[in-house]
Amino acid sequence: MKQFTSLFTKLTFVKSIPFRSVLVALSTLLILSAVSFTLIGFVVAKDITIVDGELQTTVTTTRFYVEELLAEQGISLRSGDRISAPLNSVLRQDDRIVIQRGRAIYLTVDGNSQYIYSCADTLAEALEENAISLGEQDTIEPALDTAVTSGMQVQIERLKVFEQTVTEILPRHVVVKPNSEQNSSYSKVITEGSDGSATTTYRIVVRGGKEESREVLAQTVHQAPVDQVIEKGILGSKSVVTSTEDLEVKEVLEFQATAYTALPCCNGSYAGMTASGRKPAYGVVAVDPRVIPLGTKLYIESLDGSWAYGFAVAGDTGGAIKGHKIDLFMETHAECNNFGRRQVRVYVLE
Repeated sequence: MKQFTSLFTKLTFVKSIPFRSVLVALSTLLILSAVSFTLIGFVVAKDITIVDGELQTTVTTTRFYVEELLAEQGISLRSGDRISAPLNSVLRQDDRIVIQRGRAIYLTVDGNSQYIYSCADTLAEALEENAISLGEQDTIEPALDTAVTSGMQVQIERLKVFEQTVTEILPRHVVVKPNSEQNSSYSKVITEGSDGSATTTYRIVVRGGKEESREVLAQTVHQAPVDQVIEKGILGSKSVVTSTEDLEVKEVLEFQATAYTALPCCNGSYAGMTASGRKPAYGVVAVDPRVIPLGTKLYIESLDGSWAYGFAVAGDTGGAIKGHKIDLFMETHAECNNFGRRQVRVYVLE
């Protein structure tokens, strides 16, 4: 009777436990079991084979995940490397982890270079693997179907076409007004001039990081530039003109030329006075006034145009200078001796 009473009491006690409490107890038991399983899996040593390229090693580890094993072994992965198991997968006894290293590709895009890595078979697959795309007009060398090799060099030139609107200065032009009455050291600003400004829209084509072309699409001039005018002396200028078309020519004559000089003074000028009242100086030449009147502006050069005496003025005469003869002033006796006697072409200027 006592035994029956004891059993009845126990059953009554079990029935009195709330159902919710039973669920909590079971959940706690399951959580404890999972934690225990995890802890046991973590602390139990496992033999794992790692194949990294051509290197194969077998290690003993208590790590739980592949990622933890790689960190423990000091193994890092680059973008483009491949591994046989996900990094978050659980390690098991006698697992074999194979790492395939990506081949190095030296990539230059518009002059900027970097290494990328890939295990892909073709260059097209390697670029896609590294999220590098090509535009329709971009160029690449070598071709996309080229097999990937370690250390290969790849060059991409991108084509960019865009519009750019800028406010810019329109620079003044410099206009030189020759003055044949003044020597070559003379220079005077007649008009200062000023820069202008405009808003310009360009169509710009850039290939490989370098500007290939620039086309004006539209321009609004806010202020037009004003030319700067400079008066320069040309008398005695030892210059060769780029074209005789630049000269205002009345007549072209052929003369036999000699050379003369004068004694220098202490102030750098030359002693004496010419027949026209000018002081002797480079660019003042002696002529027969019946052929070329005094004061006539001239330009003198060799017959083949290989050298030029330059701009001159008929400013002197001489007893031996008759007809088509001309005497050119030189600065030293040595220059006179070196010049000797030559045939020259004389342009009589307006």
